[in-house]
Amino acid sequence: METKSILSMNIYKYRKQNGLTQLQLADYLGVSSQAVSKWEQGSSAPDISLLPELSKIFGVSINELFGE
Repeated sequence: METKSILSMNIYKYRKQNGLTQLQLADYLGVSSQAVSKWEQGSSAPDISLLPELSKIFGVSINELFGE
């Protein structure tokens, strides 16, 4: 499976597990809810600088975000 699709699925999965809406996650990261939607659809990926914050919000490692 492509890394991008694994990341997309994991952003969706961890967001749901943490009870966050796309808008809430977007607000935490300083991006638009449309950006979060695109990440989850796999049509774009978060900027690499957001990965540490994403992993902190979700309580997982960056490696786990990529399915490792």
